[in-house]
Amino acid sequence: MGSTANILQVDVEDWYMDLDIGSWDQYEDRIVEATSRLLSILEETGNTATFFTLGYVAERFPDLLGKVREHGHEIGSHGYGHKPLQDMSPAEFEEDVMRSKRIIEDLSGQRVLGYRAPFFTLTEGTAWALDIIERCGFVYDSSIFPVRTHLYGMPDAPRFPYRISSSNIKKDDPEAHLLEFPLSVFVLPGIRRNIPVAGGFYLRLFPYEFLYYAIKRINGADEPAVCYLHPWDLDPGKPVIDGLRWYHYFRLSAAERKLRKMLRDFRFISTREYIEQ
Repeated sequence: MGSTANILQVDVEDWYMDLDIGSWDQYEDRIVEATSRLLSILEETGNTATFFTLGYVAERFPDLLGKVREHGHEIGSHGYGHKPLQDMSPAEFEEDVMRSKRIIEDLSGQRVLGYRAPFFTLTEGTAWALDIIERCGFVYDSSIFPVRTHLYGMPDAPRFPYRISSSNIKKDDPEAHLLEFPLSVFVLPGIRRNIPVAGGFYLRLFPYEFLYYAIKRINGADEPAVCYLHPWDLDPGKPVIDGLRWYHYFRLSAAERKLRKMLRDFRFISTREYIEQ
């Protein structure tokens, strides 16, 4: 295991929660079993993580938060209803964020320091959300993904932790109070293109040897790799439905093996622990 402390983050949402919240009660809940599986893997490998939890999940499964905390992990907010920022007004967003924060803090007994936007939808067009995040008492955000995909991304954002403000979210602001932890990318030599290596779908997509090399290079620059996944990334038995796209199911059976190897080859801690260090 390497000596550099990397950051592991978990988006605690059930397998169907990319769909509209109005349809959620139609589907089988698998979040408790999947999260418990992940907690066991983290305990076996001696790593900790930040669990960005939906307020909806915390409210529905309050014992799950206690289990996460008992295992020594940080609990952050992923909002309440997993709605993209661009689909909410500033007032709706503040209500969503504060609702989630109150629920999680009340149930966990732990102050919530960090926030992650659903679908990584913090962009220049939704930069107004940063002022609300800070006003709601958060210390850090982890919603920037410096890569371009059809769903999200801001490839010209900083690749490593920086101080962020709504005036220019793509530039370190020494006067800002809010910390940003962007998801990790690897700059492909020659073409200078950012390749996402943060985990989740990319953990399933890329050969482990490439992910290992990328994290080693990031650590070689004396920076942490910021990686994430969902509990359902480790659930190859989740139902197949038409509403979810192919990438929800791609190589699910390979994820646990790769994750275990990554957690043995590298050291991972929560975002809170990284800040305290």
